[in-house]
Amino acid sequence: MTENEGKNWGRMIKYHRQQQGLRQDDVSLGICTPSYLSRIENGVVIAEQTVYEMLLARLGIDLGIEVANIELKHSFLEALYAKLLSNENLTQNELATLESYQTEVFQQEIDLLASLVYSRFLSSINALTVARELLMRIEPFVIWHQDRVTQMYIATTTDVHLSFFEFDEIIFREEQQHVSNYMITANRFEQANYLYHLAFAHHRYYSFQQALYYINRADEAFSHYYKPLFQLKLYSMKGVILNDLHRFREALLEFEAGLDLLKNVSSIQSPRQWSSLYNNLAYSYECQGLFKKSMSYYEQANGFEEDLHIVINWMRASYQQGDKDILNKLFTHYPKERFNVWHHKYQLDLLKYVSDRDFSLNKVKDIEELVFPYFFEQEYYSLILYYAPLWASIYEGLNAYKRASICFKYAFIASEKVRQRMSS
Repeated sequence: MTENEGKNWGRMIKYHRQQQGLRQDDVSLGICTPSYLSRIENGVVIAEQTVYEMLLARLGIDLGIEVANIELKHSFLEALYAKLLSNENLTQNELATLESYQTEVFQQEIDLLASLVYSRFLSSINALTVARELLMRIEPFVIWHQDRVTQMYIATTTDVHLSFFEFDEIIFREEQQHVSNYMITANRFEQANYLYHLAFAHHRYYSFQQALYYINRADEAFSHYYKPLFQLKLYSMKGVILNDLHRFREALLEFEAGLDLLKNVSSIQSPRQWSSLYNNLAYSYECQGLFKKSMSYYEQANGFEEDLHIVINWMRASYQQGDKDILNKLFTHYPKERFNVWHHKYQLDLLKYVSDRDFSLNKVKDIEELVFPYFFEQEYYSLILYYAPLWASIYEGLNAYKRASICFKYAFIASEKVRQRMSS
């Protein structure tokens, strides 16, 4: 019997005793002292297995049957958790069973595991607020050992933080608590998942060297697994990181490996995967100043799955290429009311205004004061680095050199923020 099992059985005894309205004296009579039962219930001592059996029998519970039921439930929950980690959908029967396991009272470890798996499911369907509320209820019961509750809690909270774009939360928790150490006894695919998410968070936080470190660790942990979709994510993430480090040739090799995998594994072929990979290729060529090639890949990406993020990228590359015909067609086909993400709307405003070339100082200033504070607030430093010098050049054309210097200052501040994070 392990320490965890003893503590679980102690909680079980306490729960059923209280449910039946019995005192500790009533249950412990002839088995142990009431004070010893109190310590068993609270996990202070781990008794002999026969003591647990006798105490539970007095409560009308057969420990052997209870343990067998828990083992079946545990196997079921692990199978569901593995499906969710692999982005597989749960069946209606699986979901119904999982929902039946949910309880308001966490009397033993299996109840916590059931709620953690359900929280992971909620995250997978974007019910993020409900998932977070459930995780907050679970948090006080996490003992921070290398056990399944701690491991699932780490993985699931990381997933929710990513969905809320709370990249700093993931990074700071790892730096302060080294939570990856708790994942060492999890299977290597789970370790790879967590390391991938660390890489993703660092990349979005502009700490690219750390992102590369974690994606390489994820790649090592993932070796010998056949999960093509996750392998594709690794190729794409590593390529994106290398691209932002200006290691373009290596980035393209990762994207090409991803394309090769996608072409040869039909089970992972979906419009979203094709679209995402072609968008990454397009952005890499855009960063290299190969705008015509970039436009071609953005067009292919948007053809697989219409995505307004890709459309904005396509507009930006078309502007840089000086292809007014394509740019005007895109402006016509994608008016502002089609966009619902603020940084897409603002980029559209910037690109449309600069392409019209009908500049007035007041209008340029109005757009600047609306857009750039938002970019800073959301930490969109890469957008500031591109659009601030462009806006400065407009001011210079209007002989508004003081306003131009403010825009150059925006770019400098953004550059310093990125530099500090990259060197951290």
